[in-house]
Parts: sequence; structure tokens; C-alpha cells
Amino acid sequence: MTAALLSAGQVAAQYGTTEPASEEEAEEPKSELEKLKELEAESPTPDEQGAPPVTGVRPPSATSPAQAGQAGMGTEAAERERMRRSLGEVGQSVRQSEKEEEAIPLKFQFHGYYRARYHWIGNAPIADVNSDERFRSKNASFGTMRLRLDPEVTYGPNPDLPIARLRFTIDGLDNVVWGDNARVYSVPLFAVDQSKTDINGVDLTESLKLERAWIEFLVPIGQVRVGRMESHWGVGTLTHAGNGLAEWGDFYRGETFDRVIFATRPITLARGISKGDTRQTPLIYAFVYDRLTQDPVIDSTIQSPPDASGALNDPNFKPFYTVFEERSVFPLAYLTNLDRRVSELVNVLAWNDEEYGRGATDELFVGAYVVYRWQRSTDSRITIPDVAWRLKHTLKNRRNLAITTEGEYHAILGHSGALAFTGDPAYGPNVPCPRTPPGPCNRGFGRVHNLLARIGVMDEGNWAAQLEGGLSTGDSNLLSGAVPGEPIETGKATPRLTARGFNENIKVGMLMFQVVQKALTFQRLNPLGAVELGANGSVFNAKYLLPSYRFTVVPGLELHAQFLVSWADELDPYINARTEDKCGLKPECFYGWEADLAVRAKMGARDIIWVDLEGGVMQPKRAFTDVGNPGDPDNPGYGGGINDAFLWTVQLRAAMIF
Repeated sequence: MTAALLSAGQVAAQYGTTEPASEEEAEEPKSELEKLKELEAESPTPDEQGAPPVTGVRPPSATSPAQAGQAGMGTEAAERERMRRSLGEVGQSVRQSEKEEEAIPLKFQFHGYYRARYHWIGNAPIADVNSDERFRSKNASFGTMRLRLDPEVTYGPNPDLPIARLRFTIDGLDNVVWGDNARVYSVPLFAVDQSKTDINGVDLTESLKLERAWIEFLVPIGQVRVGRMESHWGVGTLTHAGNGLAEWGDFYRGETFDRVIFATRPITLARGISKGDTRQTPLIYAFVYDRLTQDPVIDSTIQSPPDASGALNDPNFKPFYTVFEERSVFPLAYLTNLDRRVSELVNVLAWNDEEYGRGATDELFVGAYVVYRWQRSTDSRITIPDVAWRLKHTLKNRRNLAITTEGEYHAILGHSGALAFTGDPAYGPNVPCPRTPPGPCNRGFGRVHNLLARIGVMDEGNWAAQLEGGLSTGDSNLLSGAVPGEPIETGKATPRLTARGFNENIKVGMLMFQVVQKALTFQRLNPLGAVELGANGSVFNAKYLLPSYRFTVVPGLELHAQFLVSWADELDPYINARTEDKCGLKPECFYGWEADLAVRAKMGARDIIWVDLEGGVMQPKRAFTDVGNPGDPDNPGYGGGINDAFLWTVQLRAAMIF
């Protein structure tokens, strides 16, 4: 989303403006191609003083770094500049016209990346549901890969400021694990067909998949974008596009919506109407309508035979935690049922001052992103206010020394009938959802708060030091008493969910959240079909501090180091075998510590090759080790936790970015 807002252009900058000629000066009308070629000759080049002032939305150019959320390369900390290559005008090949005047000035640009990572993880926790002992520990060794293609077609004389653009995102071998992991043949040694098993153990149906496709075009008062597109805002704790290359791991997925956006610059628009002044101003407003596309449906109904009513009777095809009739195969029947669709409206107001400060890369950004999401079939009404900021300020007397800060806060508020735990507290003893007769689950309320903040100092091109801190609120009764044998929330007319972690693309450490916490919550919640309520690999039910430092050894070679300490915000009786709603810095709430080190090298013209060697070690503490016994949830002891041995990892990634 940030990418959709951070630049805007005046349509006149593309189409041009001309004064009417007198009768004496009247000339033969020029063709559209001749006009566009004249404009192209007059347009600034990348080596000149930037693009002309605009009021629509401007895509990132080859002369300015791509913002987080743009389709492009880079790390989470600093998105790499998108060095695009134009493959030339293809207007003639498109129109195949004998008349030059009829050619369309189309340009095709192609960028993307291929990455391959090999993981070695020592003492990885492996659950044993038939044992009363701690999680078993085993070593893991595996490789993953992805090919990401981001082609685009632009219309207009300036490809960095096009009148219209068609964009795609295509993924090939998307996070597929190396080797034959499908085990279709009884003797895999002689298998001949490729397996396409991803890191989550799911066999992909296709090697190459079109993930996103959308158009964007300028209108006189702004820009419009329509299609299935990426979504990114701020740091990314709420919505993260998953573009580019991450540090301390990889992005495995990104937020994608069927979306319509209108974005404009209100001050520029008002000045243009009243005074004819179309100079760019920092204030941006956008209105967004989204239809959610990331459906948690388990199995496809295409293989299920229809019954006499025309409904498909696959029992797994239902909205998450609800029981409704399956999708009908009668023509257009399921398209008339609007109740199940999840929609949202988003209002965005942001101040993005690219001219701020003394340094060439100084910036000031602050904005609000407010979501209203609903689904009638589950009685869901959710409001999500989100505030983000980013500042880089070069000190007056030291041109290379700068102070940086960025962060994001969001809250998830509202109610929903799509959660499994809502069956108990107000509507009878231990009646989990789904229930009979079919219908929404009982209403549950959300009160989630997440905060991430970073502050640092850097000598650009030499070193940078940063302190990061964050909070993701926990829940001392995550299942709200919906599971037999667990305590019911008292003093509350309705159950509440107060724990929902950061977006999984926020990488904090390599082991604590990505491996250990994810394994612990999965083990407890999977038997209940409630894995979605647990950790996703990022920060969950935690407060943490993460100081980090990076140093440039020589141009193209950097050392990165970080140290993570974290405590649980609250302890849940089902997951942690005890209740604690005010953890603070108590020893029983201490997750542990982790130290990570990386060597990062960039080689070739425009840093086309990236090689990263990353390693980390973690010591689990009592919030992980002193947890309940999975073999006896009614009489929890402290024998079912994570093994207290050190965990370690070494990971090597090679990538080509183009």
C-alpha cells in the first residue's frame, strides 16, 4: 500500500499542455506519435534533476530507491534500488502497422530474482504426541528456492512516469524444497517425475504461477489501480507484500488483494484548480476497496461429486471454523451468495516529504491507514487503525552521519463469529464451534495491540547501529475456555482474543520466533484445528529488544550482527501450563536469548549477485522449557516443553537480482 501512495504525477506532465495557435500560425495537425516523441525529447533524463511535478501516483524510478512494497529487490531494512532495463519500444510489433503514426509507444520492462537457500538447523524441536517427555530434538538440513518475475508494460514517453502500466508477479518453484519429497514412488531412487513440495509440506500443482496482475493509470486528479495486487504499509507488521530479499530468512508469502485504489495529492490538486500551481506536495490521500483472496479453505471441491441438489459434498470446503452449505455448481448460484465474501474499505492519509533534510536520501514519512473489514456470514465487523512513520535526518555539521527512526503501531478491534473458542463462555459449557445447527460461531471480540519501533545512527556507506523494540500483546486464556478441562473466562459476557502476532514477513531473529515458538503453539493448537490462533513465525505474545550493528568491510562486503532477548507478554494455561496475565520481566516468562551473525556480499554490475552466509545460536529459557505435558493436558506438569539445549543454525543463500 505504501508503494501505491508515495509518488504522484500530474497528467499534464505526460500529455503536455499547449497554447492555442493563431490563425496565421496554424500548422498541419501533428500525429499522436510525433507529439509523444517531442514530449520524450523534452522530458528529463535520469541524470537530470528528477521528474516533473505530478499529482497522480508515480512508480519508483531508476534514480530513486524503491519503497517497501514495490515489486523490486532489496532487503527488509533497505529495499534495493530497482535498476530496470528497458528492452526497447515494441509499438510497431504490437500494431504491425505500415504507418508510423499509428504505432503505440509501449515499452516492456523485465525484472525479478532467483534465490536459493540451504538451511542447517541443530536441535530443532520435533513434537512426539505419544510421549510424556519434552519435545525431541533433531537436526534439519534442507534447501529451498524461488524464481520471482516482475514484468511490466508501460505506455507513455517516460517509462518511469507512464500514462498507464500493466504489472505482473509470477512465481516459479515457489519455496520448493530441494529433492524428491513427494514420495509418490515406492522406490524413490528410480522416480522420474519432478516433485514440487514446498516448505510447509504442500505439493504444488504447478511449477509456474501467476500470483498478481493489475493495471494502473493516470487520471486528471490522481491515479487509479485495479486488479489483484500486492499490499504493503509502513514497516509491514499488519500487511507486508513480501517483495525482494529479506535479512535473517526469506519471505515465503506476501499479502495480495483484489483491489481498487484511487490516490491523489489534495494540496496539489487544490492549488492546481485555484492557482494553476501543480508543483508536487507531500500530502497524499487514498481510498481503497479490497476483496480478500487468501482463503483458508482446506481442500478444493472440484473432486467432490455433486449431490441431487447440485451442492458439492466435500466436508472440508467450509469457511474457517464454520459450517455452511458447500459451494453449489449450479450456474452463477454461488456468485449470488454475497454473505461469505470478506471485504474491506481502507482510508489512507500520509505525509511523504522526499525533499526533507540536507542529505540526498533524507526523508520524512508519517501516515495513517484505517481498515474496516466485514463478512456477513460470520457476523464479523473488524476495525484496524494503523499508524506508521519513517525519518532519516542528516546532521548539520557531519554530512555522512544521520539519525534514523521508523516504526508502526496497529490495533485489531471488533467482533467476529469465525473463531473456534467462542462457543463456551456465554452460551453453555464446552460447546466449541462449529456447532449445530449450522451458522456463525458465537460472537468473540478482538483487542489486539502490536507495536514495532526502531531508532539508529548511521555513517552512510560505512556503518550503522540500531536498537529495535516491539510488543505483541498476549492472551492469558487464548481459547477462552472453549476446550473441555480448561478454565472458562470469568467476569466476561463474551470471549476475547488479545493475541495476534506480527505479519510473518517481519523477521526478528532466526530461531526464537521462526522455529521454537511456532513449533510450540502448533503442537498445542493443531489437535483443536486452531493453528491460526498461534504463532506464524514472527513476533507473537512477546516483548523484545534487538540491538544490531552492520559494518562495511570493503564496498560490496558487509558484516551484520544482532542480539535478541524476549519475554512473553502473558502465559496461557493450555500452551504454557500456567496463567500469568502480567508477566513483566518475570523469570518464568523469559523466552531466552539469541545471537546472530551474517556476512553479506554483493558482486557484479549493479550488485546483480548476492551471497549471504547467516548463522545464529539460541538458548531457550523457562517460557519455552517449563510448559505443560502434551500427554496429559488435564494435569499439566513441566515435562512437555522445548528441550533446553542450545539451538543453532547456519544458512547460505545465493541470489541473482535483475
